[in-house]
Amino acid sequence: MRRVLPVTALLLASATLVPTAQQPARPAPQQPGLTFRVAANFVEVDAIVTDKNGEPARDLTCEDFQVIEDGKPQNLSVCAFVDIPVDRPDPPLFKDRIVEPDVVTNEKAFDGRIFMVVLDGFHVAASRGLHVRREAEKFIDKYMGENDIAAVVQVGNPGAGQEFTGNKRLLKASIAKFAGQSLPSITASLNADALAKNNEQFEGHDPGPAVDTNAQVREYMARQSMDSIRRLSEYLADLSGRRKAVLLFSEGIGIDFLQPPQPICIGCPAPPNLEPIRMSQRDMVSAASRSNVSIYTIDPRGLTSGTEDLVQIGGIASAPEEGSTLRNYSNPALPSTMQTEVIRAQDSLREFAEATGGLAMVNKNDMDDAFRRIVKDNSSYYVLGYQSADPRHDGRFHRVQVKVKRPGLQVRTRSGYSAPANKPAAKPVDPVVQLLRSPAPVGGLGIRATPSIIKGLMLKSTVHLTLEFSGKDFPLKPSGGLFTNEIEIEYMALDMKGVSQAGTRENAKVQLRPASKAALAETGIRAVIEFELAPGRYQLRVAAQEKLTGRKGSVFADLDVPDLGTVRLGMSDMLLTSSSATRTPTPNNTSTIGKLLPTPTTTSRVFSASDTLTAAASIYDNDTRAPHRVDLKATVRSDSGAQLFLKEDIKESATMTGAKGGASWVIEIPLKGMAPGRYVLAIEANSRLKEVDPVRKEVEFTIK
Repeated sequence: MRRVLPVTALLLASATLVPTAQQPARPAPQQPGLTFRVAANFVEVDAIVTDKNGEPARDLTCEDFQVIEDGKPQNLSVCAFVDIPVDRPDPPLFKDRIVEPDVVTNEKAFDGRIFMVVLDGFHVAASRGLHVRREAEKFIDKYMGENDIAAVVQVGNPGAGQEFTGNKRLLKASIAKFAGQSLPSITASLNADALAKNNEQFEGHDPGPAVDTNAQVREYMARQSMDSIRRLSEYLADLSGRRKAVLLFSEGIGIDFLQPPQPICIGCPAPPNLEPIRMSQRDMVSAASRSNVSIYTIDPRGLTSGTEDLVQIGGIASAPEEGSTLRNYSNPALPSTMQTEVIRAQDSLREFAEATGGLAMVNKNDMDDAFRRIVKDNSSYYVLGYQSADPRHDGRFHRVQVKVKRPGLQVRTRSGYSAPANKPAAKPVDPVVQLLRSPAPVGGLGIRATPSIIKGLMLKSTVHLTLEFSGKDFPLKPSGGLFTNEIEIEYMALDMKGVSQAGTRENAKVQLRPASKAALAETGIRAVIEFELAPGRYQLRVAAQEKLTGRKGSVFADLDVPDLGTVRLGMSDMLLTSSSATRTPTPNNTSTIGKLLPTPTTTSRVFSASDTLTAAASIYDNDTRAPHRVDLKATVRSDSGAQLFLKEDIKESATMTGAKGGASWVIEIPLKGMAPGRYVLAIEANSRLKEVDPVRKEVEFTIK
């Protein structure tokens, strides 16, 4: 099985990044596109420039900036202002939420922000896990725009993360699995060991000084947290044209590793070896600065005195009587020691933020203010790029200064970057595989895809995948009276550990007659594929390349495969086609389930009033308490909620059994008489048995 590490794989593609969900069309701002750049010695720096009121300065040109690397002025080759609006949800008027798109596409250029929500379970107390979940979910709900993408990384529980997506429901589902698992503080561990040894010494021996019994695990956790951010930064190394923000929810690292190593004195006890932690910190900051990743640290303790956790300490050892030969395990300065440790942990959060051009949100109770600041920082800024004159790849840190010549303005940026170290030349990577390894979809060859989940044989479900390629991006060559090309398609379904559980590569040969060639720009090319998956969460990655010119692209889709063989009442995803879908050539059609419909399934969700839609869904009833009926209803509602179509049916429970289970329901929907606008097609099923929840599937479409 092919393995792609989730949120840690290398970026290898060189194309335009696009979001994973369809977005409403609107004029794009004048700003650089988000690209995967592979250029030797190219340095990219983002600069936040504000006036005296803290508002972005929007009218600067290249001549207004001076960029200095290691004391030498640089010639800017890229200088562009990024101004990103915050798109808000646009649900149908009769609903309070959007209908999640069932189609993903790379046809619309990405114009949003990039957020990585890192939940540092190793450095959040269990008692504050709920607070972290609430605040992280609030950021997704209230501050993440519909045009943004985000990923969730859980330090200490990597299988609970979520790859980059614009789907807020999936992001919040990942956040809901977070639990704090930090160790007791160093002060608390020393105190607990002192209490235990204070009792031991009364048994006739000296157990020695109190020690931090969690020291090794504590150091391991510190390295793991910083290494996770390093890997995340390396994953985004070649992504250019956008600021990349890490929201690190963490209480910081209480180990005193930020101070330089102290000289070893003769006769003194050997100090702990903190060099591995210092190295992890240097590597993390270097990777973030090199990848232009800004870290925003968020301390869930809020405004703190540093002694709130004293209540968790069970007791404090008392001093022995005067003249006693017993060891003194008492610590009268314990409260101030605990405060010092909290301050040290907060200093680590400040260091991570300041070194990468982010901000440290410590000793603050108002997270809304912090979130507004993060969104503001990542919405309006300048992207500056240049070719460094230093050709060496020695890993050395290069200090970068950005100055603005216009008076009255302030600029904030990172302090520099670490040059990449020389590595052996990598073997050439197949271009389609490159697309599958990238962190997000790539444009070029326009693709729309809709994966539909239907119950399969035994424990697995069938994924019915419909792909449609833009005819405008698809060249043809004449061959024997026909016009031909070939598409190379590869897909992978990655589980949450980054392991491919399904996937293959297929070639689709396209041979069109002259009449079909003339309509290609409008109809495009279709491919239909089916494969099996066990219940679970996946990210489906599809990449394709047409052979004539090598144009390629990819789309990603999040899959949640339910166990349709165990639910009392369940429903497949909706399969949809139209009378006009017959015009789209389909050279590759491996579908068996799709044959329920008169024509192959379509990814189009824009139809004309002369079209007729056909929808199909399968209903699964595994409730064997008694024979019963299931009521089915299909409706089409306009944007205002007016019901323009209704069909009802009844299924007997006996018809929904068998090896595959389920009863298929096919509905024909004429669109004649419906005005241009948005509509919602819904299919719902209700069991007549008690204590069974109804099931419902919805698809939004447009009549032009």
